[in-house]
Amino acid sequence: MQSSSLRTCPSKPLGLYAGLEWGLGDITFLSPFSFSGTKGGKVITFHCAMNDYDSNFNVYIPEFTEDVICLFIPNKDGDNSVLLTKQDCMRVMGKDVSMHWISKKIKKKWAMKTSRTSTV
Repeated sequence: MQSSSLRTCPSKPLGLYAGLEWGLGDITFLSPFSFSGTKGGKVITFHCAMNDYDSNFNVYIPEFTEDVICLFIPNKDGDNSVLLTKQDCMRVMGKDVSMHWISKKIKKKWAMKTSRTSTV
């Protein structure tokens, strides 16, 4: 996977992953940063974001309207991707939150890796 592709269109790899690992059906790519899928007859929308943590171990939570956010933190070792609900993020959208805050709100976590591959 090319790093530039993931930064510009993270919904595709994350949507495919969600379909395979979480059993989502009818995956639909809504934008470069969102996708939807069905589980148990319910449609769930996902926002995809990639943000490093800073020197204080804080991560920026972007504003989003989808049901959940898939947040990829590339400079974190181990499980560096988390799923958080819109409900949990309502008060912190557009702000930095601590890794400790994130750890209390995680619905799912997994490890993801990108590689820097030339597109030339």
